[in-house]
Amino acid sequence: MKLPGIEDKTILRPGGDKHHIPNPEYGEFWQAFYEFLLKNFTLSCPLTGDISGRINPYFGNFGFRFQATTKTARYFHLGLDINAKSKTPVQPIASGVLEYSGFGHINGNYVFLSHPTIKTEDGFVLHSLYLHLRSLDVGFNSYQKMLRKISFNKHPNILIAADQKIGEVGSTGNIAGIHSHLHLQVEFRNESGKIVVIDPARIFKLAPQENLTATVENEAEFKEIFSRKSLELKKMGIDKYWKL
Repeated sequence: MKLPGIEDKTILRPGGDKHHIPNPEYGEFWQAFYEFLLKNFTLSCPLTGDISGRINPYFGNFGFRFQATTKTARYFHLGLDINAKSKTPVQPIASGVLEYSGFGHINGNYVFLSHPTIKTEDGFVLHSLYLHLRSLDVGFNSYQKMLRKISFNKHPNILIAADQKIGEVGSTGNIAGIHSHLHLQVEFRNESGKIVVIDPARIFKLAPQENLTATVENEAEFKEIFSRKSLELKKMGIDKYWKL
């Protein structure tokens, strides 16, 4: 069972980098695409319990937001930020193959998986990333890293089960306003290297939400939110975004 082809139903992420996102002009197609994905493949939340009330409403949804670190308006966020306590176990959204486990300056400790059984008719394969982890429970040993390097990351293949712990929630990497959360990114990649990032909320049957900072145009407006919502922001644990 393959998903419909997607290559001609995407646009470049606003801002002009290499990532593509669903083209909003094809809203009906993408609605049907998510429904087909959920009907034919088993996808699970990486954290236990209901996450609907744990997504950062100011910055954590897929889509435009005010970028607190650079004070940039209309920055397009590619993932889903789920607030959780440090050390909370993280599991994959589906069984798959380990592509990378390690540290990056921006991503912190992160895990990158491919899910080869979930692919589109035009050759895109589902991948998932789990960023800012406190610790990693999967990885390659030194010998396996050498084999991966000489095989251009083709071998060995380490299979990851759907119920396997891959790490723990943390706050590593370059995070605006240090607080523990999981950044989940879900994307389709083809052999040419094209990346199409989709909204993770949709695969958990959650309605897409606009970030509450999506329309903030400048730092003054950003600070004004804190003056009105300081208690709420402190309760949510994201007040440090305003104190950078």
